[in-house]
Amino acid sequence: MASLKYGIPLLDRNTRFALWQIKMQAVLAQMDLEDALLGIDKMPSTLTDEEKKRKDRKALTQLHLHLSNEILQDVMKEKTAAALWKRLEQICMSKTLTSKLHMKQRLYAHRLEEGASVHEHLTVFKEILSNLEAMEVQYDKEDLGLILLCSLPPSYSTFRDTILYSRESLTVDEVYDSLTSYDKMKHLVVKPDSQGEGLIVRGRQDRNTDDDRGRTQERNHRGKSKGRSKSSNRGKTCNFCKKKGNIKSECYKLQNKIKREAANQKGKQPENSGEADVVEDYSDGELLVASVNDSKVSEEWILDSGCTFHMSPNRDWFTTYETVSEGVVLMGNNASCKIAGVGTIKVKMFDGVVRTLSDVRYVPELKRNLITLSTLDSKGYRYIAESGVLKISKGSLVVMKGQRKTAKLYVLQGSTVTGDAAVASSSLSDDDITKLWHIRLGHMSENGMVELSKRGLLDGQGICKLNFCEHCVFGKQKRV
Repeated sequence: MASLKYGIPLLDRNTRFALWQIKMQAVLAQMDLEDALLGIDKMPSTLTDEEKKRKDRKALTQLHLHLSNEILQDVMKEKTAAALWKRLEQICMSKTLTSKLHMKQRLYAHRLEEGASVHEHLTVFKEILSNLEAMEVQYDKEDLGLILLCSLPPSYSTFRDTILYSRESLTVDEVYDSLTSYDKMKHLVVKPDSQGEGLIVRGRQDRNTDDDRGRTQERNHRGKSKGRSKSSNRGKTCNFCKKKGNIKSECYKLQNKIKREAANQKGKQPENSGEADVVEDYSDGELLVASVNDSKVSEEWILDSGCTFHMSPNRDWFTTYETVSEGVVLMGNNASCKIAGVGTIKVKMFDGVVRTLSDVRYVPELKRNLITLSTLDSKGYRYIAESGVLKISKGSLVVMKGQRKTAKLYVLQGSTVTGDAAVASSSLSDDDITKLWHIRLGHMSENGMVELSKRGLLDGQGICKLNFCEHCVFGKQKRV
């Protein structure tokens, strides 16, 4: 009845014996049989010999019912509950030197991997400590706290330094509490399925509004009235229409020209159906959201510093994919798009190298593919924009490049790899293979690569005629 009521699992070699012991002692205590674990001779003297033997048989039976077959066959010869209990300790919790050294090795080698669960890490750590305590191995609480701090990955360096240098004393319990609270705060700030912010593009205000505001401030500063004064422009000449008594910021011909160009730009939408350009016309709105023609989703990647995660509306691009049920993306117009999944996407970069974007959110209602620069920055990448080119590097290696388009957006120089092309290097053309080896070998000459190919040092790949290399010219190297 006890096994049905309390549901204690059968003891096998994979069961945590220290916890099973505590539960089993609690069951025997509920049945008033815990004295049997001490032995018949140590039971209370108020009991008769027959009562002692009866209590010992009941305790022995309860222990037998909570053992698996593989454990029971090793202890079936034990005739008393105390002898059986001691034998179980020898089998499942050996106190030999080898067992102690093995458990100590697990303690020192236990590490938290980047992105792994802190809760599971602490659970395993406490399990190791409970096993060591059962083996009568004692550690100072300060030493255990230091061991736990040293098991954290580099991303916890700030937390580790704060704990070490901001306290006069340190115990493992304090590290437990601080690490648990820190992990909860991290999940509150950024959750894997939490709300993220999408691409937000700010439009320009109406130029007339800016000019009127600027003129009003200037007149107030001079102590003049807020009304427009044509005498202030007397003697001035417009740089656009060349008429006197007018200035360029107030020239109606210039404003009409800007409006016509914006209208023409809208009329050319079929040519730019794949681009999410900002509206070029001036408007009174404070905020504009990037839009795209719904007839075709762009295949380009936008390098954006405003979004929280990598995002894509193309389900077919994902090489690995996991469906999620929570999380939305907040847009600039306060609209929200649901996150349907998370996965990885492979992208072939400008240098021919295929790289993997991890933790990409699948947002079906999104109109563009976004690569977040903030995520790359948190992973140790650096980015700099110069002369219309955005370069993302790690150390001295440039891993990504973006070209600035007419919409003031940086578009990734590369293409998404889908299907079998993600692993089939044979799909590369001979020119691409030659260029790739040329870059890998530090811009080696064509003759040098041909010689390496003859020796079979280029994975059996042939070398064709090397095309023009701009970097070699800038480096004053000569193609042979």
